[in-house]
Amino acid sequence: MGETRAPEPPEPTEHYIFNDSLTVVLEHGFPWDSLPDLNPIERERMTAHHAVRALAELCEGLIRPMTFGVTRNWVDEFDLPAGGYPPRWNWFLRTPQSPPDARSIYVDPQVVETVTLDEQSMLTLVDRVLDDPCEAPEGVRLAWEEMRVDHTWARLPEPERHITNDELRIDDHDNKARRVLVPLEHRHGHMWVTRPKRMVWYPFLLRVNKYDDSIEMTISVNWSFWWHPGEGRAMLDRAVDRLVRQGWFTTHP
Repeated sequence: MGETRAPEPPEPTEHYIFNDSLTVVLEHGFPWDSLPDLNPIERERMTAHHAVRALAELCEGLIRPMTFGVTRNWVDEFDLPAGGYPPRWNWFLRTPQSPPDARSIYVDPQVVETVTLDEQSMLTLVDRVLDDPCEAPEGVRLAWEEMRVDHTWARLPEPERHITNDELRIDDHDNKARRVLVPLEHRHGHMWVTRPKRMVWYPFLLRVNKYDDSIEMTISVNWSFWWHPGEGRAMLDRAVDRLVRQGWFTTHP
């Protein structure tokens, strides 16, 4: 019998999906000592609106969010987590264009539908989260805790170099798969990409956490297009620089 030989694996592509996210972390502080008479819930609203506007500024021309999540918690007189959660603590905004399987990573979400996911719809949701009535236990008050964008499209840099025969293929290191076909969409003169089916990582994940006197944004980059040197990384750096000019500072890397 003739010897059978296993087929050669396809050649690796230039770009790939990471095993684990690589991150950029930014922080913005708030001088509460200079605003001693500010109502606590309005302080929550100020930080929440600032976080949403920063997310919108970061995403401009680079990322299209498909979902938006907000959680809330109890904090004590020192603005520290007091343990436990209020009712309706997890809120999840989606549109008819969100992936059919898009879900909050947390349990018991209050799902809100919107026609368009943009800065205004995110601001409307955070106001709803902060204004939703609930009776606080003695010694604690309501606060927002975290915002998340877990499902994204991203603008592809240099599509004429990466797309062949109207297809884009990349390697998925997390799933040990080569030449995975990537969904493409033409939109406003640019090419946009999102997660292939049965894969784990969307191009970007975004998270904002609130602390007593600051908010912290984590930009998780999952595909090499926007991390390695080149036009994609330059797009990300320009987006981060816009936030730095607005008073944010990078804490990592």
